Amino acid sequence: MSATLPDPAGAPGLRDRSPALRTVLQPTFEGRYRIRQVDGVRFLTCIEAPGIRVRIDPGVTATAHEARTAPPGTIFLDGAAACAPFVDPARRVYNLDHHVECVRAFTLSACEQAMVLVRKGLELRSREWTVRANDADLDVVLAVWVLLNHLRLGDPNDAVRREIMPLLRLEGMIDAQGLELQDLCALPPKLFDETRRRMDLLRDRERQLKSGHGWQRVDLLEFVREHLAQIDSFVYPPCVFDDLVEIEEVGRAEMGEGSVALACRTRAGVYEVERQLRRLHGPRLGLIVLEQRPGVYTLRQVDPSLPRGLDSAYAYLNIVDPGAGSTQSGNRWGGSPEIGGSPRRSGSKLSTDEVLDVCRHALKPRSTGRRLVGFARAAASMAIVLLVAWGASVAADSLLGIAAQAAFGYALGASAGLAFVIGSIRRRCGLGLRLPRGTGWLRAVPLAVAGALLGGSGLASRSIGDASPLLGLEAALPWLSAIVGTELLFRGVVHGQLVWALGPTPTRIPAATASAMREIWLSPRMLAAGMSGVMGLLLASPSPSLVPPPTSLAQLSLVLVGSLSVGLAAGIARERSESVLAATFTYAVAAAVVALVSPQMIGAFASMPLGIG
Repeated sequence: MSATLPDPAGAPGLRDRSPALRTVLQPTFEGRYRIRQVDGVRFLTCIEAPGIRVRIDPGVTATAHEARTAPPGTIFLDGAAACAPFVDPARRVYNLDHHVECVRAFTLSACEQAMVLVRKGLELRSREWTVRANDADLDVVLAVWVLLNHLRLGDPNDAVRREIMPLLRLEGMIDAQGLELQDLCALPPKLFDETRRRMDLLRDRERQLKSGHGWQRVDLLEFVREHLAQIDSFVYPPCVFDDLVEIEEVGRAEMGEGSVALACRTRAGVYEVERQLRRLHGPRLGLIVLEQRPGVYTLRQVDPSLPRGLDSAYAYLNIVDPGAGSTQSGNRWGGSPEIGGSPRRSGSKLSTDEVLDVCRHALKPRSTGRRLVGFARAAASMAIVLLVAWGASVAADSLLGIAAQAAFGYALGASAGLAFVIGSIRRRCGLGLRLPRGTGWLRAVPLAVAGALLGGSGLASRSIGDASPLLGLEAALPWLSAIVGTELLFRGVVHGQLVWALGPTPTRIPAATASAMREIWLSPRMLAAGMSGVMGLLLASPSPSLVPPPTSLAQLSLVLVGSLSVGLAAGIARERSESVLAATFTYAVAAAVVALVSPQMIGAFASMPLGIG
């Protein structure tokens, strides 16, 4: 005879067994409940409710004010907050209690309140939740079980509610009214007896610990985890979790507009993982970062309405990942706009957290505010480095007697190098700290040479005065320092910060639209070239100089074109090689050509009439 509650439609219950056998523990999915630690805080979670974290802080009780102003997504259980039970759906804060400022005889226990919230449709997949408790009695354990099993309890076709409700009702009646009124739960005699046997099994461990003064020393999270598994064995048959994939969530990132990116590990395939994660997270799931084994990742864009697609993520990942090869090698991040992965031959050298962070950044919308902040950060970095170099050169000239031009070269190299090292600590490849890839970048060298001959040698000319650096070490060292410093600053720090804020320079334009042209003109390559060219003019070396400063509007225009050409060529070399070393070589070749050519020839280039000024 079945001891389950009768099914309204006449269908059998979840399991049809005699009452004496129903309290025998059945094996369920091993490790369904996990204890984890993040930033020193231990919490319990369920693989079917990864967005809910259960914290138990023995003896810690929040005040009424603390509870009302708790972070959104907080649920207090059974005395964890010293105030009346309340529901704040606007802030997503709840206090499930029946002790303070309420009529206890008319108030449901915490576990029944939790069931009411779930049955009323509380969406526990819409955000991250923290469940706070300060004890682990059976009322709390059952409330935690209800919240962590909300998906199955909320399914009207799942019979698990019929299995758990007698236990919730009996515990709720005893906890709120006492043993003498337990008959008010109105369970049929056979079901009542079976439910009492279940309750006795659940309480045995608690009674033993409290009778022997071991309750104060017990790990309450571990205690709750064991009891949750025990409750599972009462209400779930072993086969119910056969299709459940064990997925270890290792990171998550909010992507705005209610979407979330999840990083996880499992032996299952990405589509099987997607099916389960869709069920667990609902419409929030935007991106899956699946680590199949160390260094091997699969990316799956689940939400097609994200502001940007995976192509943007591939571009960023190829820039920052040391394991990504050149564009010709094919050993790079790539795939379709919906699914792709890490470099196939070498794998990725990024950690899971780094991949997740890059994807989050790449797929977020590039708002005007984000662009302006990125440009302001790059401009501030440039200004700080140049001011330090200028101040050091003035101080060296007046205090140490070192020529200001040579001191500027040394100071520029040192300050830019320091800024580059600091910026590279977090994203060394993002600033170009890698060997050049391929040889296509060498085609930018002639453009740099032409621009330098027009007088656009930039900050390197300030460090040498009118003496060719090829004639002596005294002039060559500050000249070389200025060349390296210029590229570390503009093609390293500034270019890297602009790429992170604005995105990589487009490699091709699908159509010559206004927005596409704006992407080109406001690209990191063009902006960094413009900033280096303008700074080269503003800090032009006073006479005497190897490269005479412009004295007319025509010469100024020509020198400006030359400066932009040199910066643009160095930027092209930087992007094609993905290395600041290629940009430094390109600039050094152009500056060396200027040093080999007589000042008179350079002056002739700079004095060419343009018909203006």
